[in-house]
Amino acid sequence: MSHFDFSREIKIRFYIVLLYYQYEYRKGGNRMRAIFVGVVAILLVATMGASATVTKVKWDGGGIVEVRWKSDDDAKMTCYTAGNKIKGRLIAEDKNDNPYGYGVDTSDVKVSARVKNGGEIEYWFKRTDSYKPMYGKAGQEVYTYIISDNKAKFKWHSWSNYAHYRSCNYGWQNDNQIVAKGEHYILHRFYVNKHNGASIEIGADGKTELTIMNEDHWGKSFKFGKGCGCYTNAKVTIKGEGFFNQVATAKHHLETDTGIEIDGNAYYQVYVEFTKGFHFGNFALEGE
Repeated sequence: MSHFDFSREIKIRFYIVLLYYQYEYRKGGNRMRAIFVGVVAILLVATMGASATVTKVKWDGGGIVEVRWKSDDDAKMTCYTAGNKIKGRLIAEDKNDNPYGYGVDTSDVKVSARVKNGGEIEYWFKRTDSYKPMYGKAGQEVYTYIISDNKAKFKWHSWSNYAHYRSCNYGWQNDNQIVAKGEHYILHRFYVNKHNGASIEIGADGKTELTIMNEDHWGKSFKFGKGCGCYTNAKVTIKGEGFFNQVATAKHHLETDTGIEIDGNAYYQVYVEFTKGFHFGNFALEGE
């Protein structure tokens, strides 16, 4: 939406649990369970101007914080943090710039969240508008979920405009955007449509350091672990036992940085189980 309205509602909601919050996660017969007790201190600052609308949120304490943000009809985001001790900050910006008069503003979200003594983090960003005559349909999504009985942290940068979506973490968090310790589960996925995209799933007891510095989209094509006009930085190191599962699909063509190329309804998977550790130095790929 190109028109800026000072009366426009900023769609942010907070849920603060004063009694308790309980979660369970089951994987392979195992169960992770925790009870969170406490109060979260929240600071919200929203700045409206003719050039941009900037919303800044900080939280610190124990319990649950959920932020739901909408950049008019151009993009939307949900960030959820729950745990015995949680801390984070979020900067969401609707630039109200309407480049080239295409009717789609630039949207930008930066988030940093962490939990201690058990908790979970969930993040979702969806590009909901585009200039279709030249750049095709919107609908690109990035999603991350982390749960741990010990510690976890997450730093991410999402950006979208009339032409494409990007996760450009360079300069915000170059390495280890997703880290978890203890018994934990991680899911991250990036899909530009129902056919084209990639995901990584990890379940482990130990410590995981996962780096996905960039993701990029143009038309129906995508880049995972690379893009944004920057160097490739896509790696994972896991200490302990567990599994690693990467899946990518592409309707026409898919190729990995390790030299694999697949044509026509491509399906690519790397699945590994381990007892003492695992390292993958470059899992970057692209498809269309």
